[in-house]
Amino acid sequence: MKHIKRFAFAILVILSVSCSSDDDNSGTNNENNITVGASVYEMKTAIVEPASIGQYVYLSVSNKSEAEITAAINGTTINNVDLFSARINALDLTPNRTYNLSEISSLEFVVDGDFIGADFENGVSQFYLGDGTSDLRVVDGSITVIDYTVEAISLSFSFTRADGKEITGTYEGTYLYLTSSAE
Repeated sequence: MKHIKRFAFAILVILSVSCSSDDDNSGTNNENNITVGASVYEMKTAIVEPASIGQYVYLSVSNKSEAEITAAINGTTINNVDLFSARINALDLTPNRTYNLSEISSLEFVVDGDFIGADFENGVSQFYLGDGTSDLRVVDGSITVIDYTVEAISLSFSFTRADGKEITGTYEGTYLYLTSSAE
């Protein structure tokens, strides 16, 4: 009888563990990704470079780890890089602040690019801010910095391309804080 009770208890434990939440939280707002139409790109690292000369803060988000980005900055070649970058007309980012297109002087998302000799090259543009008639041009949208502390950043953005395709993105986590001595 003891063996049956132990067996029943073991089955109960297995069932309670296997019936516990299997949710992987995909679909929550805490995912770090960029969505362009139906395509979703996972993002792993944010980079903030405040103004050193001039009046722009650079914000980037990439699919590579902090270690890979640091190695790329130091000259290591890194392939298959997805890189979102924005130049915002401010000295640094401000929490609880939305930056509209009129406050963003440069914006681009390039996938499958390479860091070669610390420079980002190649890749396929998914959208950009600029003149012209290309369907890839961003015509509306903004970036919202939800929180920005020494330890972490939380941001979201939403844009519309000239072809009507919707673009959304979120990032929440730690970030690399870069300062440059010259531009």
